[in-house]
Amino acid sequence: MRPFRIPMNKNNNTILANFAEIKQNLDPSFNYIIFEKTGTMGDRSDFSEADAFITRYEKAVITQGIHHDPTGKHHLLVVKLNVDELDEISQEILNLTLPEDTTVYVYGRRPSIETA
Repeated sequence: MRPFRIPMNKNNNTILANFAEIKQNLDPSFNYIIFEKTGTMGDRSDFSEADAFITRYEKAVITQGIHHDPTGKHHLLVVKLNVDELDEISQEILNLTLPEDTTVYVYGRRPSIETA
């Protein structure tokens, strides 16, 4: 993932970023899945359902990282993928059972359609 131009929290070295900032910095030549949790968050285990899903596609994962909204109310697991099967992955995401406080966003490039 290209570096975000976002301030770090000096207390715990986590990346502070709101959803709009993250979305602006996505590289359009890659696919992304973003898991957003609302409310208080303890640690990475709060993304356990997402981690189980990501493990199935680990060969396609380029980078992943957790970003925290400066308000402390939103926590985002950003996963950068290098795959052409985004439709298949998106379909599987629709079948996931996630906690009510989790929202999933999928961003991806679409293959260009050439016309004669």
